Amino acid sequence: MQPPADHTSEPTVQGDTLQQQTFAETAISRFDASLLSGCDEPVRRYFTHAIAHGAPLEPRMSLRMTGRIKIGRWLPFSAEQECDGSSFVWRAQVPRHVRLFTVTDSYDDGRGSIDGRLLGAIRMFHNEDRNILRSAAGRAATEGIVAPIGLLPGPTRVWHAETDNEIVVDLALAPERPSMHLTIDDDGAVQSVNLQRWGDAGGKAFGYLPFGGDVLAEQRFGDFFLPSRLRVGWWHGTERFSPFFKADILSAGPIHQGQLRQGSRHARPANVDDSSG
Repeated sequence: MQPPADHTSEPTVQGDTLQQQTFAETAISRFDASLLSGCDEPVRRYFTHAIAHGAPLEPRMSLRMTGRIKIGRWLPFSAEQECDGSSFVWRAQVPRHVRLFTVTDSYDDGRGSIDGRLLGAIRMFHNEDRNILRSAAGRAATEGIVAPIGLLPGPTRVWHAETDNEIVVDLALAPERPSMHLTIDDDGAVQSVNLQRWGDAGGKAFGYLPFGGDVLAEQRFGDFFLPSRLRVGWWHGTERFSPFFKADILSAGPIHQGQLRQGSRHARPANVDDSSG
C-alpha cells in the first residue's frame, strides 16, 4: 500500500483558485451556492444537498449518537461529539461489567489523544504519542461528513471531482495531509467515505491503511442533510473490510460562535433532529 505522496510540504492549490478561496476570504455569514461556481459540478451537488441555502456558516457541529463498538466483542455506547472537519472531541460511555467506562478521543491543531476513565474519574489509560496524533488527524477528516460547513472550499480544503459520483478533498491536518474520497449519489447524498489513515489495525506495525465507512441512511437536521446511520472500519473498500463501529446519529446542529465565545465547548446544538425530512 502506497502512502499519500507528501506529508511535509505546503498544500498545493489545484483547480480554480477562486473556488478554493471563496469561503475563506469573503465576509459572508450564510451559505450561498453561487459562491461554489468555481467548483466541479459533483462538488457543488454535494454541498447544495448537504447545506440549505441561507444556513449560517457555523463550522462546528454538536452531535448525539448511540451505537455499538467492537472492542474484542461488540459493546453498546452512547456518545456526544463536536467536530468541524479539522478537529473533533468524541466522548462515549460504554458499560463495562455494570460500571460505566468513559472514552474520550480528540484531535485539534496538531494535538491528538485518547483517554479512558472508569466512572468518569479513575484514569485507566491515556495516550497522546505521535502515532495517536497521526491516526486522530485522519479520523478528524472523516468526521467532516457530519460537519459540511467545515469542509467548504478553502486554502486547506481543495476539492475536485474524479467522476460524476466521486469527489475528493485534499486536507491539511498537521502533521497529515489526507486526501478524502466521497462517493455521492445523483442527488449529492454521501454514500461512502474513504482515505488512507495512519494506524496499525491491530497489527504490529503502523502505516497507511484504507479506512472509511458506508452511509446506510441520511436525515434532515435543521439546515442540513447528514448521514444518520453509519458503519466504519479499517480496510474499507477491500475484501478485508470489517466494521468495528456502528452508530445512529440522534441529533445534530451547529454551535454558534457566540456560544464558543462564552466558553461553552459543549453547548447544545442550535438545530436538533428533524425526522420529517
